[in-house]
Amino acid sequence: MQKEKIKKEKSSLATECDKVGEIAVQYGFTVIKPPHIRPDHISKAKQFKDFDYYGDVEEKIALTEWYMNDKKETESQPLSIHYKKPLPGNTSKKKSSKETYGFEIMGSASSTSEALVMKCALSILNDLGYKNLYIDINSIGDRESISRFERELSAYFRKRTHDLSWKLKEGFKKNHYSILTDTSEESRDFRENAPQPISSLSDISRLHFKEVLECLEQFDVAYKIKSNCLSNKLYASYTIFEIRQLKDETKSTTDRDLLAYGYRYNHLAKKLGGKREIPSIGLTIMVKKHPTFSKKVIIKNIKKPRFYLVQLGPSAKLKVLNIVEMLRKEKIPVYHSITKDKITGQLSGAEYMRASHVLLVGQKEAMEGTCIVRNITNREQETVPLQKLAEFLKKL
Repeated sequence: MQKEKIKKEKSSLATECDKVGEIAVQYGFTVIKPPHIRPDHISKAKQFKDFDYYGDVEEKIALTEWYMNDKKETESQPLSIHYKKPLPGNTSKKKSSKETYGFEIMGSASSTSEALVMKCALSILNDLGYKNLYIDINSIGDRESISRFERELSAYFRKRTHDLSWKLKEGFKKNHYSILTDTSEESRDFRENAPQPISSLSDISRLHFKEVLECLEQFDVAYKIKSNCLSNKLYASYTIFEIRQLKDETKSTTDRDLLAYGYRYNHLAKKLGGKREIPSIGLTIMVKKHPTFSKKVIIKNIKKPRFYLVQLGPSAKLKVLNIVEMLRKEKIPVYHSITKDKITGQLSGAEYMRASHVLLVGQKEAMEGTCIVRNITNREQETVPLQKLAEFLKKL
């Protein structure tokens, strides 16, 4: 009976959320009641604990098994979900003064998934009043890239081993990445001259990271590639990022509050016995409790979009997330399938969601800063400059 109850909870959608959840919905995420962390999840997590930088491996296991056991791959892909953290069954006894939120895009290897979670995080943090945000970002690439990097790091370590203390040497033997994340003055010279993960990226991984950075360029946010921004090498891959607030430039980056982090964990499903990899990226936001944002919102009462944003081509893909944010600020919600490339799938989505109009941005429109607004019923369309788009849509 208990198992049946848990399974029901795992598969049910949330009926209410707070302001953060409302923004998540506007970015295309579905608000869920998160799965429970079970004792077997805790047991399985032990094999990954030595490399668990963010302390969330049990949550990732619970979410991945929920996806596999509930056959979420049979639903429309990718699966974009939002939930409150910590998950039920979390063993941490630390009390936090912060609200913690989780976001996952599961079933998509596209670099646009990284762009979507980062843009959503920036929008939420900006609405909460956080200014001067910046992003530390890195890529460890695919398995080939990780293996190559570790070989190069090991070779460098052997050359420099006489300069290191016994403690650092022992730490390196247990975890090659430990010395890269060490903050002591003793390891500084080693860290500054050590090989960097992005130098070891395979061609596929390099292209993926390039696409992610191209998206970041559109977001009007400062970022830097930080070589010791790392994640769990046993199941993580490709992109890792952290969002912080620049308050005092005299402080080191490690002293500045971490507001959000995210990373890909494409390999976890197979590590847990799955037949195939599930390309996934997760985002966690950690912010001070905010009375205004804590107010509950009934999800079914959130304004339903009348418009469906469709993009076609690399240039258009770079533009659309800024269009989503621009319209959100004007209280004009839109449906979108930004992680999909084919226009047929996007247009089918527009019909399925019963949108009245399609907002089409192709390569030409992206270059000219315009958008085609097409009536789905009578196929009439008009090209509208982006700066006038919100005003135009309000009149429809």
